[in-house]
Amino acid sequence: MKSNEDREKYLETIDRFIKEHGYARPLEIAEYLKVTPASVSQMLTKLSEDGLIIYHKYRGMTISEKGAKVLNELEKKEGSIYDLLRLIGCDERTARERACFFEHFIDDDLAEKMKAFTEKMRGSGIKITA
Repeated sequence: MKSNEDREKYLETIDRFIKEHGYARPLEIAEYLKVTPASVSQMLTKLSEDGLIIYHKYRGMTISEKGAKVLNELEKKEGSIYDLLRLIGCDERTARERACFFEHFIDDDLAEKMKAFTEKMRGSGIKITA
């Protein structure tokens, strides 16, 4: 994984655990991402230094305002990709899986262009399905 992709995946995982359980533990993150606890510890330090989480070693973490903005942008990208994939005929499951993967590799500009294209196609009445 690339560094930016890694950070985004960790941030999404932390957010997921916090939403599901009210907290995120480093060991659970390691198991979920299939990495070592030491790797998680290093990434948590980096995320904290980047201002994406508020991390207190041995006491837990929360998503910072900056981290929430990153998550929001990732969600928008994923939505743009998902909508485009559905429009061209991908089934829901495939579209979700691929959108989750590709969101880490496109920039905001491309995501906006994909969204605009999808909206234009839908607005024109053209149906593209498998």
